[in-house]
Amino acid sequence: MRYQGNFTPLVYDIGLHNGGDTRHYLKEGCRVIAIDANPAMCAAAAAEFRSYVDSHQLTILNCGIAEQVGKLEFWICDDVTEWSSFNRELASRNGSQHHNVQVDCIPIQEIIGRFGVPDYMKIDIEGSDMYCLKGLTKETAPRYISTEMYHEAGDLEIRSLHELGYRRFKIICQNDAWKQVTKGNLWFYSLGPNAPFVPPVQKMDSVFRRINGRRAILFGRHLGESGPWGERTHGSWHPFDYALRMGSALYEIDRRTRGRGKWVWWFDIHATI
Repeated sequence: MRYQGNFTPLVYDIGLHNGGDTRHYLKEGCRVIAIDANPAMCAAAAAEFRSYVDSHQLTILNCGIAEQVGKLEFWICDDVTEWSSFNRELASRNGSQHHNVQVDCIPIQEIIGRFGVPDYMKIDIEGSDMYCLKGLTKETAPRYISTEMYHEAGDLEIRSLHELGYRRFKIICQNDAWKQVTKGNLWFYSLGPNAPFVPPVQKMDSVFRRINGRRAILFGRHLGESGPWGERTHGSWHPFDYALRMGSALYEIDRRTRGRGKWVWWFDIHATI
């Protein structure tokens, strides 16, 4: 679904990976700055999206986000590429094969200085999201932003977003059709993704999405992508204290399910000023 009129959103896809989210941003008509530390991912995206690069709708930056300019060791997970990280522990989880490369790193402010403040910034860089958040100021904070909820950080991301001036929030489940978590459906997420009747409930939900028109927004999206952004995300925006309560509840759910060795949900925090 393309944006109407003369509105051409500027989107930063920080954590390009396989280009899944960038692909949708481009089809929506957005101008995209796609960033990834993995040179193989950037090369693949340059080949796939060559026409968009040639037309200057897409710019791909093969670099990492850090506090200062320099080179850092980046660990590429050979078994699960989305686990690649500057943190070797994350890249090697579950005994995964991995190797290191040296990558150029720059602060997020330098990128904003070059390309401008985006309308939306997606941050999903496997353990390094806070480097982006810490590098922003109230003057350079985009209207819409999303960051992966780091399970070990508790409410750190939500509080950091609030300090930047964000006042409305949504916590979106990436592996449940990008639905918002609310006090009304916490019981569902407390079951964990492997509960016996979770798949039937999700299938029934897909029927409702087709009826209410939301299926068009989600069409063609795949597990692991950050999904829709801004006003196209699911549900209503909620205040800071509500987001804190939901985040705290999800942290406890995650802690319990991980303790039982089960596959867990994963979430993004979306915010707007």
